[in-house]
Amino acid sequence: MILKGGWIVQDYRRNIRDGAVVIEDNKIIDVGYTDEIMRRHGGAGHDIIDIKGKIVIPGIINSHTHISMTLLRGYADDLLLKDWLEKYIWPYEKLLTGSDFELGAMLGAIESIASGVTNVCSMYHYDRDRNEATALLKVGMRGTIGIAIFTWDAEGSLNNFKDAVKRFHGYNGLIRIASCPHAPYTVDPDLWIKSEELRRELLEKYGDKGRIIVTSHIAEDWNEVEMVRKRFNVDIPSDSILRYLENLGVLSSDFLAAHGIYLNEVDIEVMKRYDVKLAHNPVANMKLGMGYADTPKLIDNGIKVSLGTDGPASNNTLDMFETMKFAALINKPIKRDPRVTPANLIFRMATEYGALNLGYTSLGKIEPGYIADIVILDFNKPHLTPIYDIYSHLVYACKASDVDTVIINGKIVYESKAFHDIDIYEIMDRVESRSMELYEKVREVNS
Repeated sequence: MILKGGWIVQDYRRNIRDGAVVIEDNKIIDVGYTDEIMRRHGGAGHDIIDIKGKIVIPGIINSHTHISMTLLRGYADDLLLKDWLEKYIWPYEKLLTGSDFELGAMLGAIESIASGVTNVCSMYHYDRDRNEATALLKVGMRGTIGIAIFTWDAEGSLNNFKDAVKRFHGYNGLIRIASCPHAPYTVDPDLWIKSEELRRELLEKYGDKGRIIVTSHIAEDWNEVEMVRKRFNVDIPSDSILRYLENLGVLSSDFLAAHGIYLNEVDIEVMKRYDVKLAHNPVANMKLGMGYADTPKLIDNGIKVSLGTDGPASNNTLDMFETMKFAALINKPIKRDPRVTPANLIFRMATEYGALNLGYTSLGKIEPGYIADIVILDFNKPHLTPIYDIYSHLVYACKASDVDTVIINGKIVYESKAFHDIDIYEIMDRVESRSMELYEKVREVNS
């Protein structure tokens, strides 16, 4: 297909007014001004899609979430993180089945696509037959599916990770599997080592289908260092979680830390040395009262920062446009400097850096040779008029509801604000019914 006549935002610094994009199979093969593109490709039998008045951007990447948790949206709010997890979330999750994992993730994928997200990194529980991977495949979405690893089910967690890689890694060119030790306070040192050894073994065997990254909640809680010390009777040198993990031998350039709110100078130095990445989740961090990540400092130290929503139970949406705006704003008053985290940098975090942090080298930009994950926005709106700076609009003014069409892997999956092959209302009804059943069950358990 050829998308012609729109404003093409290739990346965080290049954009073309009255531009066009040529897609063949799942790849972008040409980008340029419309008249030039039509001279080169207009007679080649492509489907021509007129996008005059619209903005074309790379697909947005949500680099940390738990999309199955749409089932828990609004279930437990305004609580301390420890209470939220231990008294509400984990008891509820014990009742979930594979069908629930899949159902919640299907709703999450639908919500994500309709808001311009083409790729998610989601950490959750796993069922062999019905899980987040099967959900994304049914909807046609790209995703890195993280298999949660916990000390209280060490052997089961590792077996789930191994099974998921064998069955889903590289499936249809859409799914990758990640190793996800949940957090330093829920995974003991021995299990960290075993999970990393398994990841490297599987990467050696299946790495031709894409990187198998490792991602974990890191420095999310102000009491995290002390929790790890007491729970596992270990030394945390320099009060640094990253130094602790370094000593376990589990850090590499494939490591994506989520949150990173309480990183000290030693943590940052270790991250630099191993090229550890960070997924920044500003909305969920604020909502849970946990604090904020010093992203300007991390970026100044050469650390690649991407963006995530966290799960729908802690955010409570999967809206990455909202996340971009909060990520741009949160450090400005703290630093007393409106120049930090400028709009084009935030856009880069949501696209190119999101791709790199998930192990992709051909996603996050609109340029020849890259995979065709593309979002078309309708800018013919009062709140988007006039336009002086396209990046300013994308971060500060644009809304998820401005998404018109989404292309994933070269295929249109959402067009003119509609899914063609998915009955979203049937899925919403199923989620509503099942969530009420689960709510009643968890009340019975807790009573």
